[in-house]
Amino acid sequence: MAEIVRYCKGVLQRGVKESLKTLYYTGELKFGDLIGTDKVGNRYFENKEEIYGRHRWVEYANRSDPDPTTIPPEWHSWIHHMSDKPGSEMLAYSPIYKREHLANPTGTDNAYMPTKYLFNIEQQKLKEEEEEKKH
Repeated sequence: MAEIVRYCKGVLQRGVKESLKTLYYTGELKFGDLIGTDKVGNRYFENKEEIYGRHRWVEYANRSDPDPTTIPPEWHSWIHHMSDKPGSEMLAYSPIYKREHLANPTGTDNAYMPTKYLFNIEQQKLKEEEEEKKH
């Protein structure tokens, strides 16, 4: 019965269309106060009526491909209860030498590969063979 009440509150807060999208992508429908949004477009929510540990959550900007590495450090500290101040307030404490946050590139073309890595050696051999065929 409590789940039905929870779903009804969520539908009232978000609307039917947005509730169905959230239910489709996340598998659950939560409602709560919007605490803030980061530069990427991730939205951060809090509902203190939820069980502790599940009362803060993030809805990723790209719902079809959620990537936790897109959460910047200031919001990471809030979502993991290291700080009670949301990320928008934590920006004031960030050092002047801080770099822009980058998502983890593992598994993409931007991932680091050492020069002596076997894949790089094979790629170099293929390039040399193609150059010889052209000449």
